[in-house]
Amino acid sequence: MYAINHAATALLLKKKGSTLPLLPLLISVQLVEILWVFFNYFGWEYFSVSGGKLHLDYLPYSHSVLSGIVAAAISFSIINWGYKNKKLAIAFAIGVLSHIVLDIICHEKDIRLSPFSATPVWGFGIIDHPFLNFGVEFFYGIFCWWYFKGSKALLAVIVIFNIFDLPLMFAGASSLGPIMHYPFILPSVILFQILITWYFIYRYATR
Repeated sequence: MYAINHAATALLLKKKGSTLPLLPLLISVQLVEILWVFFNYFGWEYFSVSGGKLHLDYLPYSHSVLSGIVAAAISFSIINWGYKNKKLAIAFAIGVLSHIVLDIICHEKDIRLSPFSATPVWGFGIIDHPFLNFGVEFFYGIFCWWYFKGSKALLAVIVIFNIFDLPLMFAGASSLGPIMHYPFILPSVILFQILITWYFIYRYATR
């Protein structure tokens, strides 16, 4: 799932716990992806381009089910016992786990049970069908906005960023060439997407 719709998931958590600060919730739903970005920079995880498509071949440390559970548990412990905020701790942990669940729906079969086992792997493969992928992600983002009862400006942010993701969804072999030759480009683009969606979601959801 693309950055804008992971970020939109924070709106669901914010609506359920309206007194919770939004920024930690935005961090929670993208914590897994931030780990992926830095693990790719260090070469601990990697992707490939083949058959004219991008494949996330190896991401067991950031995106496995066990890793998500461990990250959620550590986050819960730090916030609950360190900051004495159980409500935020629970919401943050749910946010972390939501990333893995949503990626299983969208990814190819590349989500492992744990970093220590090559099988089983999960992924419904929606990402392989760009029109379906766009539809699922677009309407999910709209649902998050509707459930949150956000402003028209917030709706515009979600719609515009989903449209901006279309070139990546429909990218072919020629447009993926630079990513293949310069692997740092993809995690850098993803990191930029995360930061800019945090900014706009936070700005228009907290008005």
